[in-house]
Amino acid sequence: MLLVLGRYTPMIPKKPQSVQKTARFLRHTLVMVLFVLVVMGLFGKRGLYDLRRMRNENQRLSQEIHETRQQNEALKNQIIALQKDPQEQEHIIRRFLGYIKPHETVIEF
Repeated sequence: MLLVLGRYTPMIPKKPQSVQKTARFLRHTLVMVLFVLVVMGLFGKRGLYDLRRMRNENQRLSQEIHETRQQNEALKNQIIALQKDPQEQEHIIRRFLGYIKPHETVIEF
């Protein structure tokens, strides 16, 4: 029994040194395992860093898909216009193939 400033404090028996070493080893091992898990969680495959990269890639691809769909819609409209509108057909033929009507003169600059 130990009396400190009027209080009763039971004596805590000291642990054997081998138990202390084992406890210290287990603590250090636990800290190292936790450290490795945190590092793997941040920088490993499917970690936080990789997740952020995949989200950015997903956003970029979604934007690319949206733009491609808009281009497809514009091309569909152009195809429909070419199939139904003779003036549009004439415009494309003259512009890309260089056709002219009889008695027309082409002046190039």
